[in-house]
Amino acid sequence: MAVRQYKVIRDTREKPDHGWTWRKSKYCEGTISQKLDQGDYALEGYENSMAIERKGAVSEWANNLGIHWDRFERELERSKHIDNFWIVLEFTMKDVINFPAGSGVPRSRWSRLRFKGPFVLRRMLEIEQNYPNVHIILAGANGKEVALSIFKRTTEQIDAAKRKTS
Repeated sequence: MAVRQYKVIRDTREKPDHGWTWRKSKYCEGTISQKLDQGDYALEGYENSMAIERKGAVSEWANNLGIHWDRFERELERSKHIDNFWIVLEFTMKDVINFPAGSGVPRSRWSRLRFKGPFVLRRMLEIEQNYPNVHIILAGANGKEVALSIFKRTTEQIDAAKRKTS
């Protein structure tokens, strides 16, 4: 069986000094920059099958689940048509539980925060319960490798479905 190659789309709104790009390899044709309606990354031609939202810092994630919840929830609602919407977090569960410790938020501002780690965890679990197409992965420093594996598994799944129908 031939190896399927895929092309990664990186959303144009992903900051140039953040995130991931992939070079041409056995599986990947490389990365292109293009506006995506949902997520930061997708596979060309399969934007409705999968998308990946990358969060590089627990403080960014906590803000999405707290003070920016209305906006983030609208994004989750818009993603309902995507079969698999992955949220790859480049930090650990320990970072979530201990938030704001270690997050970069100055200690002088901790007392004014409206939420802490247990709230962030609760909101994560609510997302998983209320949005069955959303998968949250705490990848730590391995986010790029996790995304690569998601791309490979997605293409394998698509190929298997095509073989079944032919």
